[in-house]
Order: sequence, then structure tokens, then C-alpha cells
Amino acid sequence: MKLKLLLLLFVIFLMGAKVVQAEQPTCVYFFYGSGCPHCAKASSYIETLEAKYALEVHRFNINEKIELVNGLYERYNVPSKERGLVPILFIGDKYLLGDTPVIENLESEIKNCSEIDCECPKSSGREDSNKQISLSYLLGLAAVDAINPCELTVLIILLTAILTKFPKEKNKVLKLGLSFSSAIFIMYLIFGLLIISGFKFLTGTIEVSGSWFFKLLGAFAIILGILNIKDAIWYGGGGFIMEVPMKWRPRMKQMIQGVISVKGAFVVGLIVSFFLTPCTAGPYFVAGGVLSTINLFNAIPYLLLYLIAFISPMLAITLIIHFGFLTVENIGGWREKNIKRLHWLAGLILLGLGLSMILGLI
Repeated sequence: MKLKLLLLLFVIFLMGAKVVQAEQPTCVYFFYGSGCPHCAKASSYIETLEAKYALEVHRFNINEKIELVNGLYERYNVPSKERGLVPILFIGDKYLLGDTPVIENLESEIKNCSEIDCECPKSSGREDSNKQISLSYLLGLAAVDAINPCELTVLIILLTAILTKFPKEKNKVLKLGLSFSSAIFIMYLIFGLLIISGFKFLTGTIEVSGSWFFKLLGAFAIILGILNIKDAIWYGGGGFIMEVPMKWRPRMKQMIQGVISVKGAFVVGLIVSFFLTPCTAGPYFVAGGVLSTINLFNAIPYLLLYLIAFISPMLAITLIIHFGFLTVENIGGWREKNIKRLHWLAGLILLGLGLSMILGLI
């Protein structure tokens, strides 16, 4: 009698375990876009399956979860041409893109998952998310900013003013040049954080996502490249140049020439950063848009690397003049002689980067 009772309890236990196992919900990640009719159609179908099966459906607006969906793209090896498209659904080790694939295949995938106990879809994590950033692309943008004639001009004005007042004090050149450059570095770091935060807010409130967002940034880079090439061919044509506006230059020059101390060079550097923005902000905006697709904490090292590349010509010129390898006049003359070549170089780099971004090559 006791043996029969034990067997009965064992059978009941096995049945209960099977029921509990069957009741484990299948995890689904569903990404949609605002105002997308195909997304609404797929979502309605998913609701009918929720009434039929034990499902744990996580619904996300793709614009609000860019980091998450980027990680899933990597984890599920989603082709670049399909990234940013909605609706897209992740279940088990599969993804379904479009309302028709969801409607035709989701139920069978749910049944498969109920048999093998699929785990929730997982993002590729921080390491893979960082791989979304092309270091060569970022440094290419930084190079465009670094060779911009604006940057060279302001430092040449500063060093000329210092050497005119203190012709024999090379150490003063070093101190003031480094102070001025560090101020610009700090201000551009603040600008960069604001740009990244602004793009994160923008992509979270309007329907621009995934690959389309990168294509828009690529198109912007191409426009900047064309404008630089315009300056290389027709300098000042159209009533503007990709440098500090002419009407701003007297005021900027007056401010810089008044510098006589390290503290003064730092303060003027902070102010002059605003004068530089019309000619240097373009590539920086593109870089900020790219960095906005990853976590802000992870974006900071990339931003610092960009800024180091950006101010490297300032540091190099300061050291070259300090050690007497060249004079300010030599560097100023080289700038004037090569200003159109610098615009050619900046324009071609931006065109290449923009086209690569639009074509999904980087």
C-alpha cells in the first residue's frame, strides 16, 4: 500500500513538473516604430498569440532603445541593410523582420521554444556595442577638424602676439600655448557631451532610427565635404567660407592679442572656442551623432581621443616654435600658401567618410 502511494505521489510530481515547465513563458522582444502600420499589424497578431500561449512580450519603440537593438543586431548577425527596419522581433536564436514573416513564422517559433525552453534574447553587451563605432571613421573626422585653417589661424595670432611682446621668452610661448590649447580642449569636451546628449534626445523623440540615422549623418558629411571643396576651388565663393566668418576676425584678433598671462590665455581660449564653432562644428556634429548610438559612459573615451587628435596641431606648433625649429612667420606663410590644399584634403576626407557611411561600409 505504501509503495503504491509513493508511486502515485511520484507520478503526480512528474505531472506537476511538466505543467510548471509548460507554464514557463516564452520571451519575445518586439521593436516597432511610431506610426508604422506594419508594426501595428504585427502587434495585433502577437496579441492573439498572447491569449493562446504563455508569452512574455517586451515591446520597445526602436528610437528609444538604440543601444539595445544595436546589441541584438550584433548578437543575431542582422545584415547592415536590414538594421533600422521595423517591425523586427527576436525570439530564441531567431529574428523575424516585417509583419508578414512575424505572422507566418512566430507561432511555430513559439512552439519550438516551448519544447527547448529558449532563453530571453540577449544583447551582445558593452564590448560588442562599442564595436559599432569605427575608430578609423572617428579619427578621419578628427583629422578634418585638426587640419582646419581656423585652428591654425587662432594659434598663429596668439603666438605672434606673445613673441612680439616677449621676443626672447620661449618658455612663455610654451606655457601660453599649452594653456590656450587646454582651454579649447575643455570647451570642446563640453560641446561634445551636449551634442551627444542632444542627438540621444532627438532620436528618442522622432522616427529616425538605425541605418537611416547613419545615412543622414553620412549625407551631412558629404555636404560639408562639398563645401570645403568649393572653398578649395572658389575661395570665398557664395559669400562664405568654411572658416571663421570675416566679420568676426577683427574682434577675435583683438582679444587674442591682449593675452599676456597663462590665465589670460586660458580664458581667451574658452571664449575663442565659440568663434571656432562655425568652421569646426560640422565634423564634430557628425562624430557626436555617431557616438550618440552608444552609452554615454562608453562614448567618453572616443570623445577624448577625437579631441586629442583635434588639438594635436596646436600642441605641435607650440612645441615647434618653443624649441626653435620654425618661426611663427614660417608657419603662417605655410598656412597661407597651402590653405586651398587644406580645404581639398578636408573635403575629400569628408566625401569619402560620408559615402562609406551611406553605403554601409563603416
